[in-house]
Amino acid sequence: MRRDTPAGEGEGAGFLPRPITVRSAAVQIADQLRAAIADGTWQPGDRLPSEHRLAEAYGVSRGTIREASRILAATNLVESTRGAAGGTFVTLPQADVVARQIGELIALWFRAGNVSVAEVNHARDVLERECVRLAALNRTEDDLAAIRRPVEDSRNTDLTSDEWLANDLEFHTAISKAAKNHVLELAMTSVHLVRPKTNALLHRVLEREPVLQQHWKIYEAIRDRDPEGAVAAFTAHFDHLSEVQRRALADRDFREMSVADITEEERPAPDVLRRRRTQPPSAPS
Repeated sequence: MRRDTPAGEGEGAGFLPRPITVRSAAVQIADQLRAAIADGTWQPGDRLPSEHRLAEAYGVSRGTIREASRILAATNLVESTRGAAGGTFVTLPQADVVARQIGELIALWFRAGNVSVAEVNHARDVLERECVRLAALNRTEDDLAAIRRPVEDSRNTDLTSDEWLANDLEFHTAISKAAKNHVLELAMTSVHLVRPKTNALLHRVLEREPVLQQHWKIYEAIRDRDPEGAVAAFTAHFDHLSEVQRRALADRDFREMSVADITEEERPAPDVLRRRRTQPPSAPS
């Protein structure tokens, strides 16, 4: 619900504009407003001071304030409406939007070259191990359907590598949602958003069928509300991928390898993933 703050001195109480330089004034103003939203000066639904008041406070044009608002709107922190009851209102970004933004920042951080593949693997192991345990305890029927769907779809032997890996990502993301812990979901979604980079290491030796069987075992444990079984199934899956990664890297040590060292040459052709027309896992009765 939107909450209008009264115009005048009480509007945004506790928020004091700091001096800015002429260069990138809109960016500096946006940074200050973002910080004020983050520290609770304005809550979701609150209306920010008017363009006129902010322009006057900062000593800039209203066009500069509009540009600052557009910067905030691009990250889903505010939205603007017209009319007598309109203005610029603080919004609460959705978890998937925040996760995508964090994922993009993580991707940039990876490219700096100081994050190892081993660190990424360890973070995923720790986070997803808890997600599968919580998913077994907290999942709903809708969650269960969302987890099962990509496993079923992955049985299609005509899928390209990109399509098959998209199903893989959907499966693990659905588990994160089923855990019902927003902080874990946010962290895990961010990790998954950069997984295509580390997945590039696996394509030369990865076979679909073992992964499909492992996904099904994880699904079954979550379906049966068996947290210990879910953790055991995930552990087997993670250990398998670690072994595949070691074989894919051959004489390179993934513990020392930076994510930034993964080159475009290691990305697969459309159908590099090995396919085997084997009997799919039996569906639950």
